[in-house]
Amino acid sequence: MILSKKVQAALHFIQKIDIPVGLSPWETGRAVYEKFVPLAGEKENLFEISEHMISNDGHAVNLRVYYPIQQSHASAIVYFHGGWFNSGSLETHDTPLRQLSKLSGSVIISVDYRLAPEFPFPAGLTDCEAAVKWVLGNTSFLNIDPGKIIIMGDSAGGALAATITRKFRDKVRAQVLIYPVTDNSLKTQSWKTFKEGPLLDLEGGQQAWNWYLPKENDWSNPDAVPLLAQDLLGLPPTFVSVAEYDPLKDEALQYVDSLRRYEVNAESKIYRGTTHGFFQMGGMIAEEAMLIQDIVEFIEKQNS
Repeated sequence: MILSKKVQAALHFIQKIDIPVGLSPWETGRAVYEKFVPLAGEKENLFEISEHMISNDGHAVNLRVYYPIQQSHASAIVYFHGGWFNSGSLETHDTPLRQLSKLSGSVIISVDYRLAPEFPFPAGLTDCEAAVKWVLGNTSFLNIDPGKIIIMGDSAGGALAATITRKFRDKVRAQVLIYPVTDNSLKTQSWKTFKEGPLLDLEGGQQAWNWYLPKENDWSNPDAVPLLAQDLLGLPPTFVSVAEYDPLKDEALQYVDSLRRYEVNAESKIYRGTTHGFFQMGGMIAEEAMLIQDIVEFIEKQNS
């Protein structure tokens, strides 16, 4: 494994984060994850950033909407953050989403869905569904083009994005999955190779899935485990990005293969020398800018 010096520096920064005491394991993980934010670099100034709260069956779901410029009928990205289904927030992904909004010219709607283990599957997924329904019902209010809506997510958010895209395939122009979680077996070669990291490890992956799917019958549910889905025919064009040194690498590429078997136009790219999470490390890792540019080009191609 040959990590770039910048990736090594980012991992060193993470290793030096102070671990809070007196918290539950999941609360500790969330607190540490929030401290990744400086790795993302400087925040871009945008035309407007607004906050909205919607209700999903009585549960509040917070949304953050990024407007790069004053315009109407823009393309839109509905974004689901990563964090192993139990961590992450609007803040953990704020900096890269500002960058993506500015460079793509897209309005981005970031979704603060409920987290496990307090709210296991399908709570977070239903929040994401409610957010997409709200976006579809408020395209004029949001000044977005209803025909140019893209679903996007990273890591666990990639799993949510894959399922949401299946559910809304007739309303979605494309999907972008950034090193997505797709399989709960954790038995691929990349999990064996990188069972001790960097960043993600096998023990943490097993714990995350147990928190997210505490009911045994949910372990075979394709809405929770995208690689089990067989209703992939007719899905929109897809771009999947993969980090070279990531235990999730093989399952992400297996999902690409599944999409192609159903004749979905699916592209993938491996970012060499990188590890999981580099989308949030643009202040140190140049490959993050490469990834954003690749996403921008993919979006432009779909909207042309």
